[in-house]
Order: sequence, then structure tokens, then C-alpha cells
Amino acid sequence: MAGPLLAAQPAAADTGPTVRLVIDGVPNDLPPTSVYNTTLAATGTAGQARVTMTGKYSEFSVAFPSPYQPHLARVSVWLTGVTPKKGNLWLKLFDQDNEEWGTLASRIDPTGFDGRTRVTFEPQRLSRMTWSGKGDGRVTYPLRRLVLVFFPDDKQSPEPLVLDVDAIEVVGDGGPVATWSRAGALELTRGEDRVLIDGRGRLLDWTCRGRVQSPGVLPLAVYYDNGTGVFCDEATVTVTRMAADEAEVSYAVPGFFTVDMAVRLREGCLELHPKTVRNLWSRPISRITYPEVAYRTIPEAGTMLGIAPKWGGIAHTKTLLAGGFYANYGMPTATHDLILFEEDDSALGVYSVQPATVKPYRPTQFGFVGARARDEALTGLTHRVDVWIGPDRSGGLPATRLAAGGSAFDLFAGYRTDNGMNTWRALADKLDPRLRTGLATSVHLKVDLWQPTGGTSATGQPAVAFDYLRAVPGGPYSVELASYYADGQHDHHYPDFLTFDYLGGPAQFQRLIDTIHARGNYASAYTNPTWWHPDSQAVVALGGVERIGIRDARGNLVTKTHTNNLGYLIGGWRAKPRALILDQLRTFRDTYGLDMMFQDEIARREYDHSADFGAPPYAYCEELVEQTAQSAAILPIGTEGVGGDRIFQDLTSSLGFYLNTMQRDRTDTYDNPNRNGVVVQQWPLGTAVMHDKVAFYPHNLDRGIDTTENLSWALAFGLNMHYQAQHTERDFQTGRGFELLKGLSLVQRRVASRYFGRAMTAFRYLTADLRVSRTTFDGGVEIVASHDLQPRALPLPGALGTVTVAPHGFVASVKGVPTYALIDDAHHQPGYLARWADGRFVPEIAWCPADLAGYRSDVIRPDLRLTATPAELPAGGTSRSALTLAAWDGTDTDLTGAEITWELDGESLAHLETDADGSVWLAPNRGGGKGWVTLRAVVTRDGVPAYSGVQLVTLVS
Repeated sequence: MAGPLLAAQPAAADTGPTVRLVIDGVPNDLPPTSVYNTTLAATGTAGQARVTMTGKYSEFSVAFPSPYQPHLARVSVWLTGVTPKKGNLWLKLFDQDNEEWGTLASRIDPTGFDGRTRVTFEPQRLSRMTWSGKGDGRVTYPLRRLVLVFFPDDKQSPEPLVLDVDAIEVVGDGGPVATWSRAGALELTRGEDRVLIDGRGRLLDWTCRGRVQSPGVLPLAVYYDNGTGVFCDEATVTVTRMAADEAEVSYAVPGFFTVDMAVRLREGCLELHPKTVRNLWSRPISRITYPEVAYRTIPEAGTMLGIAPKWGGIAHTKTLLAGGFYANYGMPTATHDLILFEEDDSALGVYSVQPATVKPYRPTQFGFVGARARDEALTGLTHRVDVWIGPDRSGGLPATRLAAGGSAFDLFAGYRTDNGMNTWRALADKLDPRLRTGLATSVHLKVDLWQPTGGTSATGQPAVAFDYLRAVPGGPYSVELASYYADGQHDHHYPDFLTFDYLGGPAQFQRLIDTIHARGNYASAYTNPTWWHPDSQAVVALGGVERIGIRDARGNLVTKTHTNNLGYLIGGWRAKPRALILDQLRTFRDTYGLDMMFQDEIARREYDHSADFGAPPYAYCEELVEQTAQSAAILPIGTEGVGGDRIFQDLTSSLGFYLNTMQRDRTDTYDNPNRNGVVVQQWPLGTAVMHDKVAFYPHNLDRGIDTTENLSWALAFGLNMHYQAQHTERDFQTGRGFELLKGLSLVQRRVASRYFGRAMTAFRYLTADLRVSRTTFDGGVEIVASHDLQPRALPLPGALGTVTVAPHGFVASVKGVPTYALIDDAHHQPGYLARWADGRFVPEIAWCPADLAGYRSDVIRPDLRLTATPAELPAGGTSRSALTLAAWDGTDTDLTGAEITWELDGESLAHLETDADGSVWLAPNRGGGKGWVTLRAVVTRDGVPAYSGVQLVTLVS
């Protein structure tokens, strides 16, 4: 492709159409070996075949002229869409009787292949089909046949897919990295550090911190807007020394690009900096990968984790990496532009250098590359940057650094320093004095006004929220209101957030805020400044979505569907939408007195091709950074927290990390053997880098912390506590009542408040099974957490020994002194939250989760059932409610000799009365108001307490 091809080898027969198979630069014109729902015809151009594919499944295959032994770097297909059809194009490779199956390589649609395109299949993405009997994902050699398969989206349509296939290119990987020639390579040095640059522009034997950090680096790959990739092994290369530790490497692929890249040794890192990229092709360059891959030796002994920032962080074990693991990550699910390997005493990562002062920010993607893992014990890192360089245009890119350190936290320090993040405001500096004092001890409490307490009884009844907010115990709380606007439906009528028809008008919304503040809590509200609806009053007033929406490369408005409701992504960079967003914030602050604001989906990774944008399409992300800064100047802002971390410089809170234990399908991926028989576990990369800048919480639209496992991970990740009021009805039905929320409130005050706004300084798994972790923060705060469903002995600081914690329990300490723990108990399976006093842990409250582990199942129930009859009383009246205790299944239980104590929340509204026969009643206080009263009985026999469920009694007017 980079130059004229060699003369094609003759086909086995000249009687029919042929396909040009180019094998390591040598073309072969070959007839198809087999076809299914496919026809091939000659086009009149030498080597080109017109391929027509019909039916629900279509394929054709071509046999290698002789068995292909070299390991693959890639298989590429050059094609032009004649009549494209939406669907998926796949690759199969055959080694005699065994079949290898390739991942989805490209989506095809009527405009996706509007010109010559190269679709590339990479072998590290290959995995055998399940019926082959193997699931190891390994390509076996030699190869004898390849197959192209098309699956249309519309399997009923008779319209065919017609492609002109110019060539199928098979490219070997150049042999083992250890055999790559070092002869004649240019050596760069900086002190004890060194790297070689060979005549093909590859970087070899990079040595830093006294060890080889990477034996080989493929520096570059360029991708165009239609998916076509062009790779550095196709380039003519010139290497020029600039200094002892720096060289300029020029890569040229005629007809496609030239790149002048600076390669530099810097303190603790190897820097790749494409200073000038010139596009010689007819399509825009949209992404550039550098490095294409940096290989890392998998150690024979010791540990190795591959750590990626997906949804907070994922750790892949050495066994998985050694099995050839391959994955790609990027915005918006990955927050930080950083991916890494961590070993016992060493770490290697990759990131770009893009300080906030350099605009616009370029989104990035990155991943693990495992093609050489099985045969060479090499895994690898790859890093890709968004660009937009039009035909015959030039541009420069930010530097990317391969950074070495003793631990992951060494890399975090370099990432922050190189990107100017240490100068960003600390969390405390983003808060006014009142929030600075109280937010650290506050549980985040989400109250959805459409279903204030969940279930059906309160659906569409916003007045229930008033009773709930007055009754909720503990605190303080940071209350986020949702579904308060327009008709009360979530994901409807955005951005009409200041229309309160559902509540009954602005006065009712003000009552809500006043109710929150009257309890000493903080008020915030849900808004969405990026995804709006065409039928909203605000959008109509702005001239409709046609005037304010963002557009894709084809000029179409960009839409997203949430909760079965279609909305449009809007260009908040336009003056009128931006003014509306900021004016709404001022109204929430100045008129209604909100303390904070939640802005959903402001960390998107989108592209805006609108004609009036006047910036590269990827600069939409930079506009969101600017919008967030302007918003944060009005009110403290929280968001989902995934996407580019450049918005973190102005964010107060991030409520965007899914604890993976909250997902129903979690056991398919996490804490469970996968196809290689190893464990994939969580890792707090998402919070570790910015813990002193932002307050982190679980996702505010997800379930909250309602299982012990979620609590364990939250503390290990440095998250603050979060609860969804929509779970209240289920909590009362299963007897927990407010007890779970009481426990979260204590954990926030006793534990999480101590690391609130403090830098995370270390995280390690302490056991080979990844079931015990240790996290430390500035100020000597330490969390040792169990991620085990069984009680487990955890170490105490210093020489204090161990303590047995409950399933998924924890121990917190400060400056070497234990402070709080979730300890095991023989009679109460979830355990007790306990304070350290006089050299031991003293139980403070029984922990009452919805479940011990995994997804909420409500299997944890109290020992006894408490029933109040009736459960509704006139406020201030003389009627009483009888309280009875029974076994949870409703059968009578003998309470003879037991000591019964009662816990009453709502003493301002009601009190307990005991009659002469020993019966206990709940009676309203004379002159008391309406509201909620909750009760629980503690029944103690032989010093062992048993707990009743929590009963709710409503006092009505």
C-alpha cells in the first residue's frame, strides 16, 4: 500500500474471478475457496473483485497459497462500498480443522464506506467460537484459510451488500521482540537510562530505574475518519539525533501521512511527541495511536496487575495478562487518561501531557495488548489521541509519556505534575465555610419526587417526601432532589427544571428546600445541561433542536435515548443555551437557596460537526470543561464523574462510579473465574488520582450502598456514603426501616469524614486472592477492607494483633490507632459497627444491610417481626396502636424472661405506653403534629440481643 506492489502471482485457474491476497507484501490473485450466499465477479481492474453478499449470513473464503507460519500483526481488507448495508463484518481464520473467530471489525452503513476503506482485524482480538471446544483465544499456526463474514442488521431485507475488494493484506508481526535487530540502532542516554531506535523507527530496550521497562515499542499508527488505519511498519523512516537524550524520527507513508516525532528520555519516562503530522490522503485523520504498543515482560515470580480506569478501576491479574488479554478503554467510562501495570516493586503506565492551559483538550483511548503473551511472555500498553487533520493539512499533538515508578502512586504523581493538576484547587477551597464544615459528615441522600420512597403507594405523591425528610434519622445529609420539575417524570421535558407543575408551583419547591434546611441538611437538585427534549418549553423558546443541537459527521442531529425517551445533545457552547444553563443556576441559588447542584452528563465524549462550531469536532469536550467552570462559579457542581478528568478542576463532587458489585451481571466479570480461570477485581484508579480535589460517591442514579460488599468497596475506594430514598419502602417491608441509613450515617461520620478531601497515598491487595485490601490517605488514615463473604481476621496497626471482621467487614485507623470496624458476631450475621475504646472494639450499632454481597436481594431479615395495629393514627388524638412481637414468619414466640427495650424515632410526635397487663402501645402526643414514627424492639436473653423489624406508624391529620 505504501508503494507499488510486486507482480501478482498467477491464480491457480484463470477461468473465474479472483481475490488479491497480499502476503507480507507479495500479491497473489486467487479464486475463492468457498462461498455462501455470496457471488464474486471481476470488475475489469486487475486483482479487484466485486463481492455481492445476501441473506442473514454471507461469507466467502480464500486459501493461502501455502501454509502461513509467521505470527500475525494484522489482516486488512481494502474495499469500496458499492451498495453498503448496515451490519457487521467479521473475520475467521482456519488452521486445518480448527476455527478462529475475529471480533467485530467495523460497522457498515450506507455512508460508512463512502470511498476506499481499509478494515483491519488484529489477532489479539481473536477468540475461538464456543463450539470449537476451546476458549483460550489463541491463534494456532500455520494458517491455511481466511473467511470474511457479513451479518446484516436487517436480516429480512432482500437488498444485498455489494463491495469492491481491492486486496486482502496479511502482515506478520516481525518475529519475537527479542530477535529484533539492534545492529546499527541509535542509542539515547540520560544518566543510567537508555533506549535504542532502530532503522524502522522501533524503540528497543528502554531502561529506566535500573531495569528494562519495555523491550520493544511500536511507536505509531494513524486512523482516518472512516476507520482506515495505516501503521508505522509501512513507513519509510529517518532517524536524526538531536541531543544525547533526544532524537527526531520521521515516518512517511506515501499517499497517506508524514509524521515528525520527537523521542526523548526524561526523568522517569520515555516521551513520544508527534510535533508535525501531515495528512496526504483524501480523508481527515481522526485518531493517532502512540505508542501503538509498548511491550512489558510478564514476570515469572511475584504479582502483576493490569489496571484500567473503567468505571472507577479494574485490576486484571497476571494470569489473565499471560493468557493474551486484550481490551480497549476510553471516555466516558474511563475518567483518567492513564493505564498501567503494577508489580511488587515496579509500575509502568502511559498518559498524555495536556495541561488545562492547552486547549482544546483531546480525548484519549487506551488499552492492553496481549498478542505476544503466550509465546513471548509479553503484554503491552497502547494509547490513542483524538485529532482532526483534514486532507493536505498539518497539525501537532501533545506528548505521550511512558512513565516508570516503584508503584502506581508514583505514576499518579507524575501524571498530576505533568498535567498541572497539583495547582488545581483543593476540595476544601471549592466549598463555602458552611459546606466545608458539614459536607464531610453528610451522607448523600437522593430523593426522587416521582417515587419518594419507592414502590407503588408513593408513586406520583410528592407530598410523601415532606414526611420522609422530616422523619429520616441521623444525618446530616446532602439531599439531591430529582423528578421535581415539569410533570415529575425523570428524563422528560429537559431543561424545564424551573417549572414545578408537578409539585403544585414554585412555593412547594421552596417548601422542600426549607424542609431540608430546617433539619440542618444541604439541598441540591438534579439538572441536565447537555441532553434536552424537543417538546420542552425552553427548547421551543430557543428555536428548536435544529438550532441548538450538535451534529454528527453526516450533518444529522445527535440523539440519545434514556428510559425509552428520545432526547437531543445540545451545543451548550452557543450563547443562548449557555445563558439559559447559567441563569437557571443563579435562580436555584438566589431564589430558592440551593447549596449545590448536580449536572448530569457533563463529562461526555462527543463530537460536534456543526457548521457553526468553528473548532475541531472533538473540542466539544473542551466546551463542557468551560461550561463546568462557569457553572461552578455560581454553585458547587457534582456530576457523574466519568469522562475527562479536566472537569475535575472545578467539580466539587463526582457521583459517577458504579461499584461493580451493584450490577446484576457482576459475577460474569468480577470476583469470579473468567474463561482463563482467574479473578478480575476492582481497583480505585478513578478516585486515587484526585481524592484531594473532589468528593467521590457511588453513582447517584444507581442503587447506593445497601449491601456489606458495597460498603467494603466504598471505603476501600475512598468513597463517601450514598443512599437512595426510593429503597425506603422495601427497607420497611423487610424490617430494616431506617437502620441501614443510621449505619451509613455513622460510617460517614466515624470513617469517611476522616479521608474526605485528603489525598489517597497507597492502595494494595494484601492477599493473593485479592480479597483483602489496604488503602491509606494523608493524615495517617488507613482502611483495611475484607472483600470476602466469610468472616476474616484483619490486621490491626502495629503490634495490636488482629480482629475478626464480619463478612466484607473493615478496620479503620488513624495514625496507628484503630478507630472503627465492622466486627463479626456469632448471633448477628451482618456484624456490628464498633468503636475502638480501652484497647478493644465496642459495638455501637447492629449493621442491617439488604444483603451481605453482590446485588441487593433483601435476604437479610431481622430476628422478630414487630406489628403495629393500626399502622395509621390521628395526630394528637386518643387512639393507640398495639405493638406485638412474633417470629418473622408470624408464629408466636415465647418472650418469658426476656428483657425488651424499645427504640422510638419520632418522640416529638408520639410516645410509648405500657398497660398493667404488660401490653405496649404507641400513642400520639397531645397537640403533636402529623408525620412518621418508627419503632424497633431489642429482645435480650442471656445477654444476647435479638432485633425486631422496624415498624412505621403514620400520624395523619
